[in-house]
Amino acid sequence: MDSIIWAIKHTMRDIADTGLNCERCQPALVDLDLITSSIVCLEVVNNFAGADANIGNGFFQAYFTSIVQDIFFVLTDTDHKSGFKLQSLLLARMFQLVETNIIQTPLFNPAEMPDPNISNAQYLRQYCENLLKTAFPHVQG
Repeated sequence: MDSIIWAIKHTMRDIADTGLNCERCQPALVDLDLITSSIVCLEVVNNFAGADANIGNGFFQAYFTSIVQDIFFVLTDTDHKSGFKLQSLLLARMFQLVETNIIQTPLFNPAEMPDPNISNAQYLRQYCENLLKTAFPHVQG
C-alpha cells in the first residue's frame, strides 16, 4: 500500500515505475503509471471494503487517513493533473465507505479525541477541514 501511495504522489513516471518494481509488489504492480496506481489503490480499497470485517477494519485503521491525506495532496498539486478524475473517484469512494458505515471501526484513536464517541463521519469531516485549513491558510471557511 505504501508503494502504491508513493507512486500516486510521484510526478516522474520513471521514478514511479521504479518504486512499484519492488520485489514485494511484483508481479501485480510492475510497470504501472500514476493513473494506473490510482486504479490499483481504488481496487485495494474496494477489496478491503468487501473483505471480512476484521481484515477490512484493520486495513482502514492503518491506512484510511493517510490515503485521504495523500489523495488531497495530489488533487491540489498542479503536477498531478493527469490523474485528477481517478483520484477524485478514489476520494469519493473513501467518503462513501464512511458515510454508509461500511467501515465499522473507529478511524481514530478514541483516547486522543475530546469526544471519544464521535462517529467516523464526524471525524472525517473534522479531519478534512483541518487538512484543508492547514494546506490553504489564506482561504477562510
